[in-house]
Amino acid sequence: MYTINIIEYYLEIAFTWFSQYITYLYDKFMEFPFIIKVAALSVTASVILIMITTARIIWKGWKDYRWAKLEKQLDKKYGDGIRHVLSPEASPKMSRQDVLDALDIDNPDRRRNDLPKKYKEKLALSRLIYRCRISDEASLGRRRNLHILLDIFELQAFLEDIVNKGRMSLKAEALHMLRAFKLPINQWISNQLRNSKRLRVKRLAMYASIMTGSNSDMEYFETEFFDRNCCIYDEIQLGYVLQRRVAMNRKIPNLAQLALHQRVASTQAVFVRLMHQFEQEENCGELVELFQQTHDKKLRQEICRTWGYLKYRESEEMLQDVILSQPDDVKISIMHALTRMNTGKSLEVLTDGFKNNGDPLVKYEALRCLYSYGTAGRARFHELELKANDGERRLFEFFKNDITRDETELSQEEVYNAKGMENLYSIE
Repeated sequence: MYTINIIEYYLEIAFTWFSQYITYLYDKFMEFPFIIKVAALSVTASVILIMITTARIIWKGWKDYRWAKLEKQLDKKYGDGIRHVLSPEASPKMSRQDVLDALDIDNPDRRRNDLPKKYKEKLALSRLIYRCRISDEASLGRRRNLHILLDIFELQAFLEDIVNKGRMSLKAEALHMLRAFKLPINQWISNQLRNSKRLRVKRLAMYASIMTGSNSDMEYFETEFFDRNCCIYDEIQLGYVLQRRVAMNRKIPNLAQLALHQRVASTQAVFVRLMHQFEQEENCGELVELFQQTHDKKLRQEICRTWGYLKYRESEEMLQDVILSQPDDVKISIMHALTRMNTGKSLEVLTDGFKNNGDPLVKYEALRCLYSYGTAGRARFHELELKANDGERRLFEFFKNDITRDETELSQEEVYNAKGMENLYSIE
């Protein structure tokens, strides 16, 4: 109550000064033309805004300086120990006493006094541990050490309290750190934050719920909110939580069905790519209608790639029939898919891809596919080489370069994409 009275008092003083100043301006410029009065008021308003902006800049600079000073102090005190505990050189199963020794908190009588207690200190320490956790020098496999570290400083309860009661700007940061530390998140808190007006908080809370919740939580991906706001961030988060569900032996949804529920082609492509990552070959047939109906060539490319990687051979005949009517980019994706299926039935289609296309890129990709299409494809490759004209011979000469051929082999590309997916959605 006392604080409210103080605020009211200072607001009343500020309003009084402002009223007196406006009255002074009015009396001073009473006899001047109207345009002069407007100019005077505009200059006054500009000066006030400049003063307010300058004060805010100074205040923010002071706050940033104090935060930097506090973080520097904590880093000097605990930084080396934290980095050692999380580093690959440390034992993956350090005891609590070992972690205390690394932090130089070895006196039982002084432990309570040594540990940070204030709100700002704990927040700064959480950020310090987070930065050490995601640094290149840290070992992501030292999860046990990390949890002991957080328990010593009592940071799990602190971060959960921020998520529950803190400002919206800090809720997302605390929720993000909890997930980065692989800590369980209270389901009730997640459900409350799913209704947040702040987009980032709502997203993080939703993914936290999906990670440990039931299959019904997947209905989030059927909402207009997700379809309208989906981006690469969502793809990474979705892949991450699905990986966690797999690691916990939880069922993951039919990604083809989720793709069909979306209205935006780029969002549909996200789920189609994930089908390859999670090897949902049994659901590939559900994408046939989507491939036939969509006019988005990038989505068609993704569907072809997924069919190729998962070797969905039931689509081979359809791809052979439609390849001639597709844009060049889609033609290339279809040829790659047919090559990965490698049934021996698409040799003539790949040959036509080389003979009946004027685009050098399409012709070159057809050569790549023929070269990787088993013994028959390799024989056709050499046959075409003998009959090549001067323009086509340059493509063969470029392809036959040892370095180029090794880098452009389709099998190499498949391994590269698989590793890229694993790194993108890695849970470790």
